[in-house]
Amino acid sequence: MTEPQAVDGAFEATRTILAPMPMLGIPEVLADEGRGLWSVRQPGAEVPRVYRCADIRSCQVYEVEGEQQPAPEGLQGIGEIFKNPMAVSRANMMRRGDRIFGAGVLVEVAGLAEPVRIGIWARPLKRGSRSYRNVMGSAEQLKGAIEGLMVGESDG
Repeated sequence: MTEPQAVDGAFEATRTILAPMPMLGIPEVLADEGRGLWSVRQPGAEVPRVYRCADIRSCQVYEVEGEQQPAPEGLQGIGEIFKNPMAVSRANMMRRGDRIFGAGVLVEVAGLAEPVRIGIWARPLKRGSRSYRNVMGSAEQLKGAIEGLMVGESDG
């Protein structure tokens, strides 16, 4: 594993906030509490992105909801089923609105146009299911850990 690179060339991971699971697309999130830094290494990335804890502005849990498309009718609908049954099944799930297709945490960081996106799930989940509650609970824990970095930086 490549070590995180900090702006000043020094990053020593003192805490693992999120352990990486490349097979599931889950990034690695580490903290260097002594230097007030944290890093995110997305799956497939050689070098992680390093941020200052003092630059964290906000943190929120997000859900990925699918784009709803009109249902194909008649022979067109039957043709779509034969061409790509998984796409039709996914479109039906999106129309029902009872599923999410991913979840994670968005971290607003000063100086960045886009928030840092830390995905922890990228598969369909039915809202209200035990799996959904587990994933959302994990997202809330991750959010709490990142908010703890905000509090820890302002206290020190």
